[in-house]
Amino acid sequence: PKMDQGAFLLAKITGWENLDLVTGPASIYFGGSYIGESMIQTRNVKDTLDLSMGRDAKVLVTRTKLTDYSSTSFIGTKRKESYAYEMVIKNNRQSTVEIELLDQIPISQDSDIEVEVLEVSGGSFDPITGKVSWKYTLAPGQTQKVKIAFSVKYPKNKSLNIKQSKTRQARMF
Repeated sequence: PKMDQGAFLLAKITGWENLDLVTGPASIYFGGSYIGESMIQTRNVKDTLDLSMGRDAKVLVTRTKLTDYSSTSFIGTKRKESYAYEMVIKNNRQSTVEIELLDQIPISQDSDIEVEVLEVSGGSFDPITGKVSWKYTLAPGQTQKVKIAFSVKYPKNKSLNIKQSKTRQARMF
């Protein structure tokens, strides 16, 4: 949700080796409507073929900064900024969906800058990449809320840019 508040459909096909698929573009239809194209990569060495199926407009994801829990303070020669975000996932489908929510906490590459994880709402946090993930099964109409919070302590004479970036990375299969 930090990069894109859309939900994306992903098909996981087992036994794909027996389907005589070839590498190339594939037209995707969902619910009788043309959605777009995806790319089939048959050089996959895994037993499951992942196929991107495009956006799912019936699963809503929002990410909101919680101003009550975000702050800036000064401690001696350091500045401490706290950030907190709430993400809400809502399943507007008539069927149950499995969803993986991904977000990220910044990782410091500078020894003068300290990042402390304050809350990940039961998510799985990887301290090397900063990636936080949650997996949920949502019933029709169900809503799930998660909170992510962290603080950054750094020298007063440095400036940081921790704001949301609009750069997108394409998922490769």
